[in-house]
Amino acid sequence: MSIFNSVGETIKRYGSKVKIEHNGDTVNTSAFVEPLRYRNRIYIGGQYHVLGRNRREKYLYIGSANHRLVENKSVIETHGNKYIVKRSETYYIKDFPLYEWAILTPFGERAEDDYESDQGRG
Repeated sequence: MSIFNSVGETIKRYGSKVKIEHNGDTVNTSAFVEPLRYRNRIYIGGQYHVLGRNRREKYLYIGSANHRLVENKSVIETHGNKYIVKRSETYYIKDFPLYEWAILTPFGERAEDDYESDQGRG
């Protein structure tokens, strides 16, 4: 079995059911969605967070390369929760897409990094 088949079958077999919405289109598929923990802080700004202040939850998405995600537009729904894609990349081996990788935040919340740091300056 090739690595492409292996990765695709693993996502399909062990991933959660997810719904991807983008520009009015909906796709039902499988993917892994899990919280990014402290050890992953380098990917989310490297900041320590005080519990109970400023919700800055981030989630990792790993899914099929057949379903490309668009930053700040694609919405992922799984386990009764909705998330918006904040960053997305396709992982390739040679010139072939293997899987889609993304950082998600809860849908409908404005994350701290959504604000311009130089707002109000002219």
